[in-house]
Amino acid sequence: MIKFLKKLIFFPFRKVSRNARKTNWSTERNRKRVGKSLFFLAIALFTVFIFRFVWLITVNHVGGTNLTTMAKSNYQSTETVHAKRGTIYDRTGAAIAVDSSTYTIYAVIDKTQVDSNGNPLNIDKKDFTKVEDFLNSKLGIDRDLIKKQLNSKLKQVQFGPKGSDISLEKMKEIQKAAENEKIVGLGFTANISRSYPFGNFASQFIGIARPKDENGTQALKGDMGLEKAFNNVLSGENGKETYQKDIYGRPIPGTTKVIEPVKNGQDVYTTLDAQLQRNLEGYMDKAATDTGAQQLSGTLVDAHTGEILATSQRPTYTATTINDAEKQKYFTWNSLLSQSAFEPGSTFKTFLMAGALDSGKVNLNETYQRKLQVYDTTINDWDVTENKSYTLPETVTYAQGFALSSNIGMSKIEMNMGDALWGSYLNKFKFGLKVRAGLDGENPGALPSSNAVSQIQSSFGQGVAVTPLQLIRGWTAIAGNGTMLEPHIVSKVVDPNTKTSLTSKAEVVGHPVSNDAASGVRDLMLTVNTDPVYGTSYSTSGDSEQNLAAGPLFMVNGEPAAVKTGTAQIASTTGGYMTGSQDYLYSAVVMYPAKNPDFIFYMNVKIPTESWTLKYIARVANPLLTSAEAMKNDLSVSADTDTKAGKVTIENYKGKDSGDTADSLRRTVLSPVIIGTGAKVTAQSIAEGEKVSANSRILLLTNDKDQVMPDMYDWSKKEVEQLANWFGIKVTYEGSGNKVLTQSIETSTNVKKGQTLTVKMGN
Repeated sequence: MIKFLKKLIFFPFRKVSRNARKTNWSTERNRKRVGKSLFFLAIALFTVFIFRFVWLITVNHVGGTNLTTMAKSNYQSTETVHAKRGTIYDRTGAAIAVDSSTYTIYAVIDKTQVDSNGNPLNIDKKDFTKVEDFLNSKLGIDRDLIKKQLNSKLKQVQFGPKGSDISLEKMKEIQKAAENEKIVGLGFTANISRSYPFGNFASQFIGIARPKDENGTQALKGDMGLEKAFNNVLSGENGKETYQKDIYGRPIPGTTKVIEPVKNGQDVYTTLDAQLQRNLEGYMDKAATDTGAQQLSGTLVDAHTGEILATSQRPTYTATTINDAEKQKYFTWNSLLSQSAFEPGSTFKTFLMAGALDSGKVNLNETYQRKLQVYDTTINDWDVTENKSYTLPETVTYAQGFALSSNIGMSKIEMNMGDALWGSYLNKFKFGLKVRAGLDGENPGALPSSNAVSQIQSSFGQGVAVTPLQLIRGWTAIAGNGTMLEPHIVSKVVDPNTKTSLTSKAEVVGHPVSNDAASGVRDLMLTVNTDPVYGTSYSTSGDSEQNLAAGPLFMVNGEPAAVKTGTAQIASTTGGYMTGSQDYLYSAVVMYPAKNPDFIFYMNVKIPTESWTLKYIARVANPLLTSAEAMKNDLSVSADTDTKAGKVTIENYKGKDSGDTADSLRRTVLSPVIIGTGAKVTAQSIAEGEKVSANSRILLLTNDKDQVMPDMYDWSKKEVEQLANWFGIKVTYEGSGNKVLTQSIETSTNVKKGQTLTVKMGN
């Protein structure tokens, strides 16, 4: 282009000059000739410029540069508006996890860095020792690291982990101190972070969120616990906005325009109560010290709603000690509430006895001999001595055997029931199935293997694997007169963008045993605590620390609680069971009041180093339950969020993973019911696009090869009809009302097309 223009400009002049020398034209004629040439030159140049101008307007690019974007960048800027991560609260509105900022300190070494007045902004070499002393004293940064960084050839340096995650208060303190000591060249960069104001507070359960790089920007993302499980609920969506700027790059007021509105994350109100949780943490600290145990876990539940009011474990961590958490021996990142399964031991006898009473397969006044050989396995009770005799009477009633925690008594009851009947009650209590409370990485546990010995041993909690969350689900039926509730971890989800909320209610998930059976088990649990001869939690010495005289060890407001204790063998990594004198999982479930429980508390202690006594669990359970009972009326009042009831839009779940779908629905405060054990959803009871209220039950049919009857207790007639349509069965109804009370086809049994189901309805 340049060569062409040169030729275009200079060629006419050269030609005129040559012609002038040849023709010897007059001056006037030469001028006319030059004028004509310039005229045509101007026309040519104008044509070129017009063509180029039209080209730029049409194509809008020069090389790889978009001219519109380049122009706009001079006077307009587009910024990402980061969504605020939702806050996690306790049930009353006390903040458990909130967004915050931390800071990283840096040092400027580049000598070219000056302020507007020409004053240096870097650290002068003569001040290196002074800065070294300063950073070491203020932040504990290693002197060798400081020296190495300051003497590097970089323009700006940082100082490792101890120079990061600095709180706002600490940052201001360092800034002021640096100013007082006239240290120049130190600065701070802000980082998004998550703050946990309560410190040690259900740490593995709540989890933690950390900054992660996503599409070139930092965002908080849940790493574990509730923070991870509810990450999509808490995260929100970033927005974009534009604004015009002046020649100095400053925003011009009134020019901001939203391109994509920011959608802040939703706030999650857990079922935890901050006061009860803090109390539990304190009691657990003392229990961990007193027992020297490898691991401890404790959980308090509202028996009327299934809500988890407090839960904790040891070893644990806080946000400030998390980097050193794994240095603790026996530490696990898993939540012991839901992610680790174990053999429960004798606390499991509550379910065996409930099934036996419900089916009429036990006479509590009948006696038995405490001797039992099952094939090649001898079953003993805990009080057997080395010479194979018992310290307590060898002949006892089945009621006394329960108080005594007799493995032989429970084995004989299981054998009387038969493996099939006992197995049906395990299914009714939903063991071997995840609770699907919305938590991440839940362990499903395991039912006993099919051999006869394993089936019998499962009656006293051996050869079966459970989580505390599964036990709690089952115990809500024992506490609630046979009605089983789904354990809840979230009381409310609030959307600040729409000012709406989804509030959780008690959720019925079955009715495995009758009212009389559940009441009978509670009566037996009371004898565990009050029978001076056979009761395993009746103390002959009392507990001086709690000012308890000899008598029931678990006392609340001067009244004995209903209790079942447990001592479980622990599987060895090399096969069989561990054999040390303290190599057991000790546990207790406590219900109070015994006649009509308001609360359920479960705690286990794994391999204590001190000589074991149930007093260690009682010292946690008694004061915690006393506090809970005193707060009972307040616990029914939820935090006021000034919102209206929201709706959930149902999606198409066909072809999706059934378990993941159920967990996802649970996080939106719906009540999913998985029909069958298939991996994929094949049909759903609520159509895609329909908007439903919180706590709505949605049935998810799976691609199970068999049609297995679910527990329909509390279902509506519409839901029964939906299942009948899927299964191709007929339904007849008895009674009036809008809820299912009984069903003629037992839970967990196979259903054939054309079969008739009789359902009794009531309220």
